[in-house]
Amino acid sequence: MTDPLGNRDPSPKFQRDLEPGELEELNRLRAWREHQEREEHARRLEEHHRQLTHDEQQRRLADQQRRLYEQQQPNFAQQPAYPYPPPQPYAPVQQVTVNNVKRADCPHLLHLVLTAITCGAWLPVWIIHAIIVAARN
Repeated sequence: MTDPLGNRDPSPKFQRDLEPGELEELNRLRAWREHQEREEHARRLEEHHRQLTHDEQQRRLADQQRRLYEQQQPNFAQQPAYPYPPPQPYAPVQQVTVNNVKRADCPHLLHLVLTAITCGAWLPVWIIHAIIVAARN
């Protein structure tokens, strides 16, 4: 079957007659969905107006605070952008610490422990190291 525009009708297996009460149920569901969509739209519109009102209140409050601050600070507009003093043209003085404490150059306790762990194999290294450190001093 074709209509005057040449389009084919859907196949008969997808068409059926509505049972009694189905049309009323479909209309009731459609009305309920439209009602839900209208409520959602109204809720979004109300939220949008609430946000606009809040933004306007914040802007007015900021303007009010700015005017109050300008009244308290009469030269507010003439103040420089950077109220801090300009940087100094010279480098700051640095503290220098000299460590002149003499410490033992040969860690005898460490050598003793290594000699004990290696069963005396570290003893020649300890003796050579002690001779070199003594010659430096």
